Amino acid sequence: MARTRSLQARVFDMLQTPTFGMLLALRLVNAMLVQTYIHPDETWQSLEVAHKLVFGYGFVTWEWRHGLRGFAHPMLFACVYKALQVLGLDDTRLITVAPYVLVAVIAASVDYATYCFARRVAGTDVARLALFCSLVSCTMSSGVMRPLANSAETAFTAAAFVYWPWTRTDRTTARGSLPTALVFAAMACIIRPTSGIIWMCAIVMMFVRQPRLGRATRILALTTAIGVPAISSMLLIDRVGYGMWKFPPYAFYLFNVREGLGTWFGESHPLYHVVVSMPVLFTTMLLFVVHGVWIAGQSARVTREPAYVAVGAIALFSLVGHMEYRFLYPLLPIGFMYAAVSIHTLTSKQSVTGKSKHSPWSVRRIAAFLLVTNIVPALYLNTVHQRGVVDVMSYLRQGAQTGSVTNIGFLMPCHSTPFYSHLHANIPMWFLSCEPPLLASGLDTHYWEAGEFEQRPNEFVHAMFANTSTHREKPSHLVLYDAMVVRVQKTLNEVGYVEDARFFNTHFNGDERRRGDVVVYRYSNPLV
Repeated sequence: MARTRSLQARVFDMLQTPTFGMLLALRLVNAMLVQTYIHPDETWQSLEVAHKLVFGYGFVTWEWRHGLRGFAHPMLFACVYKALQVLGLDDTRLITVAPYVLVAVIAASVDYATYCFARRVAGTDVARLALFCSLVSCTMSSGVMRPLANSAETAFTAAAFVYWPWTRTDRTTARGSLPTALVFAAMACIIRPTSGIIWMCAIVMMFVRQPRLGRATRILALTTAIGVPAISSMLLIDRVGYGMWKFPPYAFYLFNVREGLGTWFGESHPLYHVVVSMPVLFTTMLLFVVHGVWIAGQSARVTREPAYVAVGAIALFSLVGHMEYRFLYPLLPIGFMYAAVSIHTLTSKQSVTGKSKHSPWSVRRIAAFLLVTNIVPALYLNTVHQRGVVDVMSYLRQGAQTGSVTNIGFLMPCHSTPFYSHLHANIPMWFLSCEPPLLASGLDTHYWEAGEFEQRPNEFVHAMFANTSTHREKPSHLVLYDAMVVRVQKTLNEVGYVEDARFFNTHFNGDERRRGDVVVYRYSNPLV
């Protein structure tokens, strides 16, 4: 028992005085456990783009061909690939492992910034608990630990939170550095320009909570001094990436706002972020988050200002038609801080009013509860759920290296698997197109292959191999979900394909098209 207590004491001592190296070591272990594929953007908007930049072959989606995306985030991974290329290590397993080392650095940065932010706003005891919440969070372990632009945005946003001049409940300002905060905020906006919504809310809240003569002029001057170089840097990065001058935020505005075509990827309910995003982001911590915000209103020690900024950002993000929970990743540090406020209060021997109380809660019980309810699902999401789409690329890569795989077609919903970033072989590959129209007026007449294949798969297969105008060679291998195999197996056999391998993918999937194993078909001699 004494040994257990000693171990527990050492763990909490580590949390009280964390080092970035310790957090990075934990996230590197976390990175090695990521063997699945959750969001198409985790490769298609980062690794695929970076791979083509460095190695000269690959595929970029329609957003990049029409200038809707910025190159700042893919450039980070391009640096990783370039290092592998220079060292002659790109033909090893490091081609798929090394990018996740960078992701581990990003996630560890979020952890460390969360601790520093909470310490400034609520004190060391709360900061230690906030760091614990960040480390055990299912969203951090399985969501932020992906090469998403949202993850890098979260790291820069968390760093900005550390230096932001938050108002204390006694109306004094917590010591910070507004210029430093704005620099990190600008970096977040370079990665994802929509991050500006968070900082617009933060500045408005600062004016409301800290009205001072001349402050508006100072903030305008600082914003200009930092914003102009930031925008110039973004333009230069995109000039290098595109080979011409582009301003992606404007193209993004035209597509998503003026044409309203963001809903092509799914239209969300106005309350999506409230009823879906928040429970997904914080899982079993959500009640602690809400309780912590309430406690902050009763306590003289913790401010609600970060909560007001988060609520304002959520309200503005909810005005768009298409929403995803990962769009709120940058608000995670705020939630962890308030969850820690709740846990600290529940386990304290004094109430928020300062009176003595007997608490049935203990840090050990709450920690065990959060560990079980977050780490277990994180392990499942990282090692089991949708792993077949990654395993199949490893299998095909081995075949490409031996010469048995020479051309690959994916008869799946588009972007179902990683692509050249995981294959790393310059052989022909194609998938069913699903590009949206660029103008709202073209919605009714817009054609996309994935839709036609889903409606008439057998006719599509016959027509595809009979029509030479598609410029697609008959692939040596086809990849499908088991849900589609039952519909086209006979046709595939007729045109000369036999099952070659299959990989477990998931126990469940809300999209019925993606259910079952991932199946590989190999071209053999036609039966007819």
